[in-house]
Amino acid sequence: MTALYLCSDPGIDLTGQSGGSIHIRSFVRSLTDLGHTVYLIPSSVSDAQSLRDRLPATLRPARLAGWNRLLARAMQSGNRMVGRTPREHPDLVRILHNLTFRRAARRAAREAQPDFIYERYSLWGVAGLRLARDLGVPLVLEVNAPLVSEQQQYRGLSFPALARRAERAVYRGADLLVAVSEPLGDHLAQAGADRARIRILPNAVDTSLFRPEQSGDAVRRRFGLEGRFVLGFAGSFKRWHGVDWLLEVFAELHQTDPSMHLLLAGDGPLRSVLEERVHRARLHDAVSFSGAVAHDEMPDYLAAMDVAVAPYPSLPDFYYSPLKLFEYMASGRAIAASRVGQIAEVIADGVTGLLFEPGDRRGFLDCICRLRHDAPLRRNLGRRASAACSGRTWKDHAARVIGWVEALGNHDHKWANLAAEKVHLERACK
Repeated sequence: MTALYLCSDPGIDLTGQSGGSIHIRSFVRSLTDLGHTVYLIPSSVSDAQSLRDRLPATLRPARLAGWNRLLARAMQSGNRMVGRTPREHPDLVRILHNLTFRRAARRAAREAQPDFIYERYSLWGVAGLRLARDLGVPLVLEVNAPLVSEQQQYRGLSFPALARRAERAVYRGADLLVAVSEPLGDHLAQAGADRARIRILPNAVDTSLFRPEQSGDAVRRRFGLEGRFVLGFAGSFKRWHGVDWLLEVFAELHQTDPSMHLLLAGDGPLRSVLEERVHRARLHDAVSFSGAVAHDEMPDYLAAMDVAVAPYPSLPDFYYSPLKLFEYMASGRAIAASRVGQIAEVIADGVTGLLFEPGDRRGFLDCICRLRHDAPLRRNLGRRASAACSGRTWKDHAARVIGWVEALGNHDHKWANLAAEKVHLERACK
């Protein structure tokens, strides 16, 4: 089959190290490994040649138009003048980007003649739905977060009523919706999506990259961790990841056991705040910040950890499917994680990891002390966690999606319409 993969979000750089970038690359690679053809249309790719070299897909970037970049800079300057934190891609810029993105996606579709469109849902992204209807092919919409609600809560949103209307239209118009968690599936249904069209598919892992036999010796030497008992966190430092809470509790752990060390592998908006806390608590020798880590180097960092931690706080609607959780498991790490959302479904307490209630300091300390003093328990938890990931690979993920697409049945591809529009589009692009 031939898939047209769309990502209209200009904030996801396909050559970057964010969870979204890793997800897209891993899924696309798995589709091609299964023998399918993929045309990939992203809005942001900082190094297109590097991506072409390592990803066996046809790349057709649909970057922001020059006039839209000028608009973004003008709006950012205006926000600075009135004391507001400027957003790199304001809502109006994203709305107007649909014009550029749809035109680029249509050109790629004319070349690819896809059997279906697979779109990673993006805030204000409506071009995929319109294109799928024009072509008469199925639209599979992957939804990773309730973006309108998330944007409004954490970063601010212009035109919220219009944003919700656009989001509902895309949810209701998609032929198939792939949600990464049950709470997210519920959100889609409540927004008006047909429950029969919703499939739940948590995130996955590349088990050829994340393996229990990986060595962490080089990372331990780099940060002077020989002889230390290392707690680790991998990912971005954001408010809802619980890294600030982890640092507070670690200070107590270190007082009772100075051989404890905390390795924070990654980067993010809270890094400067966390570094300041480490400075005030005089924990320089007990906490290491790696900075940004390339995804293909992350297995070495996980292998350097005795215990990998997922300390998510209690959230009213935990809809995440944390990539780090599956990478921890595939790497054979002993895991201590908060019992929240999908984590409590993926980790079997006492079997593939240890769980504690979100924000429960005593529960977390008990987990760490238990793991600190029981090496066989650590090994057994890691071994069983790795085995549990054998069916949670990106290739399994891609195969399931293809099966769902095939079950949708045949569609009337409207390639004649594309041919009829060819002259008009060429003139418009000149």
